[in-house]
Amino acid sequence: MSKNLLLGTILGGAATYVVWKCLSDKQKNDIKKNVNSYVNEVADASTDYALNALDIIDEKLAEHDASEKLDDLSSRFSKTADKVKSKANHVVDHFTNDDFDKETAEIRQQLANSADPDIIIDATSQTDAAAKPDTQDSKDASAEESKTDKD
Repeated sequence: MSKNLLLGTILGGAATYVVWKCLSDKQKNDIKKNVNSYVNEVADASTDYALNALDIIDEKLAEHDASEKLDDLSSRFSKTADKVKSKANHVVDHFTNDDFDKETAEIRQQLANSADPDIIIDATSQTDAAAKPDTQDSKDASAEESKTDKD
């Protein structure tokens, strides 16, 4: 088979050469123009195909990059949302579960131990003290009563 192919190629080439020599210059120019236009069309088609393939590849890469950026952005948003939820839960937990009475009692104890008398530690004890007369005042009042009784 390879011998037949080689023989066919040689005979075809020789026949083409003989026919080419027999053609006029106008016919040769027309054939050259047709061959050149066909070669240019093939080159244009292959270039268009290659450019289309590159455009498709670029679009796919851009989609891939965009999807990665979108995934990264959504991941960062989720992390931020989780942090906000965590902080909100911490604040709610602080206000609902902490023992403020105990903390207030500790602050009152610290203030009671301080030497500054201008600080009112407990408003209820202040009103109770105002309602009960001081023992020194009651002694003075009883002394005055006894003087008036003697008169």
